[in-house]
Amino acid sequence: MDKAHVIFGSTTGMTEAVANKIAEALGATAVNVNAADAQAFDAELLVLGTSTWGVGDLQDDWAAQLDSVKANFAGKKVAVFGLGDSLGFADTFCVAAETIAAAARDAGATLVGEVLKIDDTNEADQTDGKVAAWIETIRA
Repeated sequence: MDKAHVIFGSTTGMTEAVANKIAEALGATAVNVNAADAQAFDAELLVLGTSTWGVGDLQDDWAAQLDSVKANFAGKKVAVFGLGDSLGFADTFCVAAETIAAAARDAGATLVGEVLKIDDTNEADQTDGKVAAWIETIRA
């Protein structure tokens, strides 16, 4: 079993870019949830990433796959990160990440760290620092 896998959903590529940064820092692989097979969930730590769309909606890849993959979270350590627009959608900023975290917890996963919330649209200069600090907390 691998140490960590990063599984993400991405529409515009922003979440994929952050997923790849996280994967590189963890020495892990990153895979889109649409391409995730059973092996993608065979790791000690699953790092799940999504963006939030509309008014708190799951990103399309996760919306299509969450119900079918959430059983794979049982008994795993799971960390979750999300991207969103904190200025334009302050009331629903990163709600999709919270939805995935709740699904993982309900499936029997142990959540590691806080949900990382990134606004790469309005605060792109903070993304690398937030990711680095968050990785240190989930490693501990």
